[in-house]
Amino acid sequence: MVPIILVTGFKQYSNFKRNPSGEIAELLDGSYFRGKEVVGMALEAKHSVLEKEYLREVKKGYEVIVNTGLSPGRRVIGVEKVAVNWQSDEKDEDGVSSKAGSILREGPDGLFSRLPVEDILHSLRSAKIPSEISFSAGIFLSNKIFFLSLYYSKGKAGFVNFPAEAESSLDGKYPTMNIESMIKSLEITIQKTI
Repeated sequence: MVPIILVTGFKQYSNFKRNPSGEIAELLDGSYFRGKEVVGMALEAKHSVLEKEYLREVKKGYEVIVNTGLSPGRRVIGVEKVAVNWQSDEKDEDGVSSKAGSILREGPDGLFSRLPVEDILHSLRSAKIPSEISFSAGIFLSNKIFFLSLYYSKGKAGFVNFPAEAESSLDGKYPTMNIESMIKSLEITIQKTI
């Protein structure tokens, strides 16, 4: 069996017309890196989807899991370093909010990314892609998917946050990055990890 790479992103959420994370995950679906096939999934921004559909996928035993998300206000690619076992009571796209507190009662307070974060950052900057190591993926769905991937898999799992793209910030409210740079950043992340 060919080892498989899982790449996830989120579909449109809140008032953002486009979510580059989900678009890029779907774009990479079926592609290959060093003979390893990518399964790309755009997930709805809902707690129920993460707790059922996503966990079902993670438990298949992927060798590499790169989760991605949109972080409006971010100016650069954020390669996340740590996921925390905590969630807010913010409402998801179904209008459902989880109780603020631990994501998993039996889980540790935090888990470190199993991606080569520093190597990825060096390669992104060498490719002239504005980027940074981030120590907070927030306490909503991005952090939740990051934490679940680390807790329920043994693979090299982690999370990358994207800025908004131009169509989502026509009023200039949010800093933006072109989607080509985001795609390239994800390809570099996968290449440095496998």
